[in-house]
Amino acid sequence: MRLLLNDEDDPVPIPIDDVIREAWALQYDRAHHGGGMDHFRERLAVCFANSLAACLDTDLQPPTAAQMQYATSIARELGVALPYEALRFRGTMSDFIDRFADALRAKRETYLRE
Repeated sequence: MRLLLNDEDDPVPIPIDDVIREAWALQYDRAHHGGGMDHFRERLAVCFANSLAACLDTDLQPPTAAQMQYATSIARELGVALPYEALRFRGTMSDFIDRFADALRAKRETYLRE
């Protein structure tokens, strides 16, 4: 099995052991002959997309749920805009949080003292 990226002439070989290769062939035949090929393709696309995202460098992966929640609090409580890039990339989100975390902490401490 090979992965072809953007129609390049140099595909990425995908190492698959014999057991998985056999299971893949059985799954493909089951979908093809059972009339469920469209559903199988949709499921395969979702699984592949999730796996591909995990292969990205950490800073290029989507932000975590915890990052999103904290950044939303920062934006709301400090009245700052949450950059579009921060919503897309974990590294940019981390930079945003690092930039405003101390200010949020200080604001919350001031509120607690009042």
